[in-house]
Amino acid sequence: MSQARFIYDSTEKNSDLYYATQFRAPDAFIFFEHRGKKYMVMNDLEIDRARKESCAHRVLSINGYVKRAEAAKEKPGQADVIHEILSERKIRSLEVPLSMSFALVDALRKRGYKIEAGPYPFYPERLEKDNEEKRNILVTQLTVFAAIGMARDAIADSKVKNRQLVLRGRPLTSDRLRTMINVFLLERGYVASDTIVSCGAHSIDPHDIGAGPLRPNEPIIVDVFPRSIKTLFYGDATRTFCKGRAPDALKKIYATVKEGQKLGLSMVREGINGRRIHEAILALFEKRGYSTGEKGGRMQGFFHGTGHGLGLDLHEEPVRITHRDYVLKKGNVISVEPGLYYKGIGGVRIEDIVFVTKTGCDVLGRFPKELEI
Repeated sequence: MSQARFIYDSTEKNSDLYYATQFRAPDAFIFFEHRGKKYMVMNDLEIDRARKESCAHRVLSINGYVKRAEAAKEKPGQADVIHEILSERKIRSLEVPLSMSFALVDALRKRGYKIEAGPYPFYPERLEKDNEEKRNILVTQLTVFAAIGMARDAIADSKVKNRQLVLRGRPLTSDRLRTMINVFLLERGYVASDTIVSCGAHSIDPHDIGAGPLRPNEPIIVDVFPRSIKTLFYGDATRTFCKGRAPDALKKIYATVKEGQKLGLSMVREGINGRRIHEAILALFEKRGYSTGEKGGRMQGFFHGTGHGLGLDLHEEPVRITHRDYVLKKGNVISVEPGLYYKGIGGVRIEDIVFVTKTGCDVLGRFPKELEI
């Protein structure tokens, strides 16, 4: 029984499909890989562009298969058209991604196809980046740091009035600075969503994007993670700032997080279990007097992972530095982003992206780690 790898999706939603075809299209199309050849089945709107831009071995027109399906059945569905394509090549077994539509899987099984779920990601090799992919991520990361630099300058240039930051005569709020960052990125070819600019009490929740006025003498977490419109690769970085003098408790937390990140970066290399890195940072924080657990009705301390994989997806599973076991491989691109979060003090997070090598890691892009500005 002949088998093929099969995806029906759009490249805007499925990074594996883009990886396999190097073709961008907003609508779903049929892709399969059979006997070492890649096939795309396209409609009239996209077929010429697909033949020119994709890396498929063959780009087929869907029209003939639709006509065959219509001749065989009144009002055929997508599965009937797919059946005409696959039966032409005597394919009866499919390996599909975990994201495959259950309705389509069910319809194909009723047609007699054997269907098995493939790995996640569907192309695991994309987790180990080559030099070109590394460069693409570095270019994105450099723009991320330019955006963070713009945000830092806006905070530094602001004045303090009534315990609020004011920039050029208007309050500098989380929403305003987030918009400034997102526009800055869009003008340079990057799309950002949910950019984090969280101040004070907002900063103790790592995924609180922030709201309201930015204030002096409190932590301001700026976490920027856009995607390149050109290459589709993500960048991701975080810095924590404080306008004016930081309280001693905040200074101590910042110094501890900075020390923890330095420890994590020093441990990254091919062959190390990410769990060891995460637990070493937790142990350091405990030694410095910063425990993790539920206090006052909410989690406090260091209660998220140290790092995640990054590439065509913002979070590339299963690459992680956390309590979960994952042995780092050369070419993995991961974040290293410890943090500490306490009510009454605020949150601190410092994040960089690194490329794993045999003996250590290459930090992609550089930006100062300074609290007070």
